[in-house]
Amino acid sequence: MRINIEKYNEHYHQNGKFKDNWQEGIKLLPFSSNPASTFDKQCGLQGTTGEFFRLCSNDGTQPIEDFKKTAIDPVSEYLSVQKQMPREQIDEFTDMMKDIMLVNGNLNITDSVFLKYLPLVPNDESISSVDRKRYKAGQRKLANYLYSMLSNKHQNTGHHVVHNLFSKILQEALTPFDVPLEEEIIRDYVILPYIKESFQEDFKWLMEQEETVKVKYSHLFLYFYVCYSVVQTIVNISAKRTDKILGPEPFFFVLNSEKVSLNHDAITRGWSSKIPKTTLDKLYGRSQALDILNSVLGGNIGFYFDILSKLEQTPFEENKSLCFDLLNTYQADKRGALANRDSERHILSSFGEVDINIHSYNDVLNIMERLCMGLQSPSYISRMRKKVVDLLSVRFLQNRKRSGYVLALDNEMLIFLIALFTKSKKTKLEDMYKRFNGYGIYFNRGSRLAIEEYLLKLNLLDRKSDSGEAQYVTVIL
Repeated sequence: MRINIEKYNEHYHQNGKFKDNWQEGIKLLPFSSNPASTFDKQCGLQGTTGEFFRLCSNDGTQPIEDFKKTAIDPVSEYLSVQKQMPREQIDEFTDMMKDIMLVNGNLNITDSVFLKYLPLVPNDESISSVDRKRYKAGQRKLANYLYSMLSNKHQNTGHHVVHNLFSKILQEALTPFDVPLEEEIIRDYVILPYIKESFQEDFKWLMEQEETVKVKYSHLFLYFYVCYSVVQTIVNISAKRTDKILGPEPFFFVLNSEKVSLNHDAITRGWSSKIPKTTLDKLYGRSQALDILNSVLGGNIGFYFDILSKLEQTPFEENKSLCFDLLNTYQADKRGALANRDSERHILSSFGEVDINIHSYNDVLNIMERLCMGLQSPSYISRMRKKVVDLLSVRFLQNRKRSGYVLALDNEMLIFLIALFTKSKKTKLEDMYKRFNGYGIYFNRGSRLAIEEYLLKLNLLDRKSDSGEAQYVTVIL
């Protein structure tokens, strides 16, 4: 495939000037390049869940933010106009709505059909209007990212089956039937194939569970998959990774309750070793390099393996001059942009001009990545690092001070993942750990003992002999 320089100009120039655009050629991560963090502990987990199920339904449903305006009023009108219900009975019904659906001013979900009504941001007076705006943007990005993991058969699922009269009335009243539906909601993000496949299988299983399970665990499920996909994507955004990506990179985890030393596997073979600060600092540059390469090849090609495979369809000599022009153009563009920024001009002296000497497509990939990382604004570097850490720190990533960051599971997440990975079937303990390995989650001997101790405490571990052999786990949510 031949390089299209015009696509580079189209995506990275505006009014004749170079722009530090990002995710123009491919969308791989659910983040923006703006400075504000868009997802953290204050924001919570449920906004993404609501937006995700709205995308799945594609029926025009809006989140319930102002309970009176977006829930009470439309239901009252529906009961009056469509059902000819007397005012007294309408008032009784809406009072019941408040009792069932509102807890401390926030929406209480009692049926999975109502997940799509969850607001993007909780009703919390401590969250400022500025924070609300950025949180909403962040939740929408995460929801679109998750929606991209679904196949087309999940498109336009429409109205879900409801199981009681109360839910049926609310569903009918709050669904705007007169709103034209989008024929297709575009799935913007490129997801690693093995993650996309497992997400669809696991999501199908979750949606087959009882209502209480779907309501309680949907947000955990979606949060796990966002983090799982982001982490695996980060370790594969590198020009050095040109082999086909077949499965997840292993990461060692601990339990929340565990103490860790500097030689613990969660440190030496976990987050701190696989994704240290230096890797996060290179993330924006590496992403931009991959983005540019995707752009000039038509967009959404994929990771470096995919890029290389696409390029190698054309002999290198036929593309050499175009590759040379692309690298030189970007270097000139970026150095010119930095020269005009007082606070970033120093980068030019610390990162000298690169001699564009290419003999293969691998050279092209490596030099483009080198340029994008070396000529990167420090502000973009820190922004990207913060976004990743903020997202993972909601539930998975812990700063153990001297030991650094570790990936950890709390009790609720552990139990949920066991149920999810085993599909709530009686499973040999060793097979359970293999299921975790299939998602890139590993435990050392100490962590396994801690897990087994906890499972025994909950009577979820069945030992068939005193020797501890043939141990079985059964977790039913």
